[in-house]
Amino acid sequence: MKLAVLGDPLAYTRSPELHRAGLDALGLGGESRAIRTPASELGERLHELAAAGYRGVNLTHPLKQAVLDHLGRASEPARRALSVNTVGFDSGLTWGDTTDGAGFVDLLRARGREPRAQRVVLLGAGGAARSLALALAAAGCTSIAASARRIAGARERWRGLARAALVTWRSEAEAASLAAATVVVNATPLGEEEGAVPVELLPRRALIVDLVYGPSITPWVMRARAAGLEAYDGLGLLAFQARRSLTLWTGSEVPIDPLMRAVGWPR
Repeated sequence: MKLAVLGDPLAYTRSPELHRAGLDALGLGGESRAIRTPASELGERLHELAAAGYRGVNLTHPLKQAVLDHLGRASEPARRALSVNTVGFDSGLTWGDTTDGAGFVDLLRARGREPRAQRVVLLGAGGAARSLALALAAAGCTSIAASARRIAGARERWRGLARAALVTWRSEAEAASLAAATVVVNATPLGEEEGAVPVELLPRRALIVDLVYGPSITPWVMRARAAGLEAYDGLGLLAFQARRSLTLWTGSEVPIDPLMRAVGWPR
């Protein structure tokens, strides 16, 4: 089975390792590649990979919304989130889905946090945040706040997410949501030491998740841990969403432990 991950610049990715570990766990032969793909070349790239016999690809920045114009079918969660991270090629049909949100729910449960009991603050209001909000709401979470840096443009995109409240970045409403939060997620690309919000503003009881990941743990997560918080970077979510993508491609349930071992998570 041939798989790939596409993105631009795609400077660092662990997806091929996760793909291979999942296929190995199922006893399937396979390969996976990381292929740099600008948005302007995405349609041609998907056509090439389908013709070459690929089963599917994961997508990362900046392709998750752009791919919607190149699909024969997109799942309802992907259409509502305006975000696709999983593409499959089946019998001439190119389909798309999002496993980011469902993978995040899996991550919460793996850390002993049932979604319906959480008060979640999403820092950012882009496609990744919408995917998480939709899955959290479907899992029974009734307290979801998304802090938007450009709230005027975000309102239309978040219309219909009844359980999610938009708040303005660095506003009193954001501060109030953070004070009550049990889960705080950085869904922005802000990766400097300060992170999306100063660690001093994070509740001690909250689980902190930075969707950014790299060769080492992000500075924001390191500072949160130094302050005594339970905090993780995006490598764990990457593994959980890859597991769900692999299940879509193979039709078989993929165990999570081999994927975690492949990338060394938790770290």
